[in-house]
Amino acid sequence: MEHDRLTKRKVELNALFKRLYEDNVLGRINNEQFRMLADGYTDEQKALNLRLPELDEEIGQLTESVSNVDKFITLAKKYTRITELTPEILHTFISKIVIHERSERYKRHSEQQIDIYFTHIGIVGEV
Repeated sequence: MEHDRLTKRKVELNALFKRLYEDNVLGRINNEQFRMLADGYTDEQKALNLRLPELDEEIGQLTESVSNVDKFITLAKKYTRITELTPEILHTFISKIVIHERSERYKRHSEQQIDIYFTHIGIVGEV
């Protein structure tokens, strides 16, 4: 997983910075080498610090999505054999229906977009 790899690299960079600083202080590398290496590590750290929150957000959204699908499946298990569409069933599975204006206003047979938002999972495909 990319998040784990980047988190591990962030820890490695912190350790590298410590060693790099010690090497500079102990005279193993000169100041110019230190600056050159530190700049490269700093750029990489900045990139990591930008990407990790994005990944955290994506993981949060995916986790929420999975949770919502699980809730919808739990609802669906209650109604395995629907023989009649009742208001209760309709309200259980559908949170809202949005009917858009017709593409051609005064024609009887023009297309019209209808969006059905299901409880917990939102809109699924186009109708």
